[in-house]
Amino acid sequence: MPINKRFINTGNSRVVRKQKGNCKGPANHFFKYNSCHDLKYIPLKISIIYLLVGFTWIIISDNILSNYVAKDKTMLNHFQTFKGWIYVISTAVLLYCLIKKVSNIIKEKEISKEQSYKELAESDRKLQENMKEIEKLAYYDSLTNLPNRAYILNKIEEILKTANDKIKFTLLFLDLDNFKTINDILGHSYGDQLLNSIGSKLRNCIGENNIIARLGGDEFLILLYNTDDKTKIIETATQITDIFSGQWYLGNKDFCITASIGVVVYPKDGPDTQTLYKNADTAMYQVKEKGKNGFEFFSPEMNEKVIKRLELENELRKAIKNEEFIVFYQPQVDIRNMQIRGFEALVRWKHPTDGIIVPDKFIPFAEESGLIFAIDEFVMRTAFKQFKKWLEADIGPVTLSVNLTCKQFQHDNFIDVLKQIINESGIEAQRIELEITERIVMNDFEVSIKILNELRNIGVRISLDDFGTGYSSLNYLKRLPIDTVKIDKSFINEITEDSKEEAIAEAIIALAHKMNLSVIAEGIETEKQLEFILGQNCDSAQGYYFSKPLPAHEVEGLLSSLSPNKMRIFL
Repeated sequence: MPINKRFINTGNSRVVRKQKGNCKGPANHFFKYNSCHDLKYIPLKISIIYLLVGFTWIIISDNILSNYVAKDKTMLNHFQTFKGWIYVISTAVLLYCLIKKVSNIIKEKEISKEQSYKELAESDRKLQENMKEIEKLAYYDSLTNLPNRAYILNKIEEILKTANDKIKFTLLFLDLDNFKTINDILGHSYGDQLLNSIGSKLRNCIGENNIIARLGGDEFLILLYNTDDKTKIIETATQITDIFSGQWYLGNKDFCITASIGVVVYPKDGPDTQTLYKNADTAMYQVKEKGKNGFEFFSPEMNEKVIKRLELENELRKAIKNEEFIVFYQPQVDIRNMQIRGFEALVRWKHPTDGIIVPDKFIPFAEESGLIFAIDEFVMRTAFKQFKKWLEADIGPVTLSVNLTCKQFQHDNFIDVLKQIINESGIEAQRIELEITERIVMNDFEVSIKILNELRNIGVRISLDDFGTGYSSLNYLKRLPIDTVKIDKSFINEITEDSKEEAIAEAIIALAHKMNLSVIAEGIETEKQLEFILGQNCDSAQGYYFSKPLPAHEVEGLLSSLSPNKMRIFL
């Protein structure tokens, strides 16, 4: 096998130098090589040396014969024999030396070749190891050791390149619900520990013939080969959701972690990787919107919702820029004397073409898109400013209530912004009542307690809205620094027809009074409902029975015309 002389000189210069050193010695008087591996002219040199030695011996021996032993035939015969032996022996010695030298050179060459092969093999082994390490870094997640986004998308591309009528597979896009809570409460090290554990359980769940990859953060993508049977897909998706049915023990605490899964099937749900990925993501968000913790198959109608969501986001951005939001005010009546005790500020969207839009139609999406902060700040500034005008006109009620959204309540600078708005408005903090829901509080109870205490230190009042629809835990309720409980209108709607609803409403009112909390009943629409809460010594009420939410100018007219004796006119 020929040796790549250039490669050896470049990659193994130490060996080359050693070989050159071995060529030095007596034989170099006859053999001067540019390289110990260059044997091209050795046969010619051997032949020339052999001829020179032979001719020299013939000349010398012939001179001896001519000058000394030519006349003595006996001596001549002996000398000719001796001459032959000398020539044979000298030729043999010379050939031995030459062949020995050549053999040494060839041996050195073979040794060098073998050493080069060994070093080449070792270099190749290290190269393969490095390539494997590079591949691992490029195609595997360092935290979970699962394949990463690049790996699984490449696999999908490979499948699609060989696509034919028989190719079929399913993708499950999985996103953990409320994973941010783990990182916020315990720190990222516990979050990483949870991700690693979930990755391991998911890998065991889907089997060796399928692929699960971590896309990043708390997102995973599962590839089920040769599967389009809906029954089997549902079975697999159910097994995955069952993984999250129990609690996860982290940092000496138990946590409930669930997952939302979007499902797409090739080729029904998309012809290429990008479309499949997008549709799986869309289906996953449908699960989120429906309450999380489940799975949903993609359908074309979902894309229509996505388009509407994008259109709504653009319209909301324009609405914020063009100041299309307005604040309505609904009276809260002290039913013990039938006087207005305060107003609840409620935002409305005055759409250029659709008219007045109620909060339920846009607030959830505003929270999801992050636009809620601008809307919430607008409501507080507008309502506080208007409330100040009423107070200065000596027609203002006692308190003003403002609803807090989850994003607003948990925002890092919410307290500072609230202080600034209160100071700018000139309103006494004691006149402001902030309404929060049970779900907001329970999203992170300990953090919520801290924020509520900071709000109490400012001087604002706290109202627990929609009580009875969430956790309603007495253990939690007794720890909350609140002033008021608002009974959700779902109980009020049924109290005149369902004795159970009456019992619950009665128990809530009695419990709140025992805890020195005032009670407001929401959704009062009939005389019977009002009579019931009056009979239970409820403190206040609001609802269409008293008034629908009104714009500021109508509230001013109402307040200016009312007196304690004329309150029934308002009713």
